[in-house]
Amino acid sequence: MKAKEHITDLFFDLDHTIYDFDKNSALTFQSVFSDLKLEGTQNFMTHFKPINDYYWEKYAREEITSDFLRYGRLKDTFDAIQVNVSDDHIADYFIENLTNYNHLFRDAHETLNHLKSKYRLHIITNGPEKVQEKKLKNSKLEHYFETVTNSERAGVKKPHPGIFKYALSQANADPQNSLMIGDNIKADIHGALNVGMHVIWFNEFQLENTDNITEIHHLKQLLDLL
Repeated sequence: MKAKEHITDLFFDLDHTIYDFDKNSALTFQSVFSDLKLEGTQNFMTHFKPINDYYWEKYAREEITSDFLRYGRLKDTFDAIQVNVSDDHIADYFIENLTNYNHLFRDAHETLNHLKSKYRLHIITNGPEKVQEKKLKNSKLEHYFETVTNSERAGVKKPHPGIFKYALSQANADPQNSLMIGDNIKADIHGALNVGMHVIWFNEFQLENTDNITEIHHLKQLLDLL
């Protein structure tokens, strides 16, 4: 990565980058299904993850609403495992209980604590404001970040340049001095590059890196780059 000596501000995605959404979702669904005594859900998460990713991509492209995402991803998952339930009820139950589980990716606190001594830290997220605020609070992440930008406040979602410009304005930061760290190559990485920010791809699953983007597989690797 070039010009790291000029970086003053680091912008992080939250879900799938710092907050382990998949692990916390699995624990939440396990609890919800147990409370509801729902059977036949052993393969739920196997189907939920790709369906959820698909719905979030459509949401980022402004093709569906947040309500359609919340309920549609569950309907499709239950259809896939052939279980009949009230999707609306479980969708609300899931959101209400998700922040009871707040696992972060390995070394998240250590990494953020070190970086905070050298840079100003920020969040840019497409997630709903109230839920994301609870995640940050319950995960004891709030104190690391000077600003938190969400798509509800910005009025647009990543990768739209508007949300990055809004976040930069809130942080009083210049794009050439700012770096975005996120897991989604389209929403986080290409979105940030399009407004002139530097980027590091959190490529947890070591997907093919066709753009030769600077990448990490574990959060602590940031300390070797920054």
